[in-house]
Amino acid sequence: MEYDYARYEKILVDMLEGSHRDSDDLEIGRDISNLPEVKIIFDGYGDLEDEDENGEYRYTEGGNKNMESYAIFIHKDALVEDFIFPEHTSYAFTFGSMIQHRPAEEVCVYAWYDVETKSWDILPLEDRLDEDNTMNENDVMKILEGLYDTYLKPWENKFSNDPITGLPNWPFQK
Repeated sequence: MEYDYARYEKILVDMLEGSHRDSDDLEIGRDISNLPEVKIIFDGYGDLEDEDENGEYRYTEGGNKNMESYAIFIHKDALVEDFIFPEHTSYAFTFGSMIQHRPAEEVCVYAWYDVETKSWDILPLEDRLDEDNTMNENDVMKILEGLYDTYLKPWENKFSNDPITGLPNWPFQK
């Protein structure tokens, strides 16, 4: 099944931009989604490859604070009335904690935010689906479209941004 990547990306970027994302207060694993049916978590920073003061190659895991990684969990029951995304089982290790992904119930899509260019890069859906998933591209897009129609579509063209500052205009102007 082919899907419309531009539409997929638009819906996910709208969800990400509408989340409780604060670059000054990022905590790995905290759910920042505004939608109860979807879980969005900060997943860490990008890796940094540079040179030290001697010109030697240096690799720092999570050292690139200009690249923020997010995991978006889309549950198969997200369109069921009154559905709230269930908590994941979490395991603690000496290097941090990890959540147990449930591929039989959900799809996890990764997104990168480039702080310098203020742009999003969403991993393609086909890279996130495998034989362990019970959903296919069609199922995921149906869920995303349903969530879009419920939460985002009612606000289309209701607000505008100032062309100079890029900030939202006050909606109560005459």
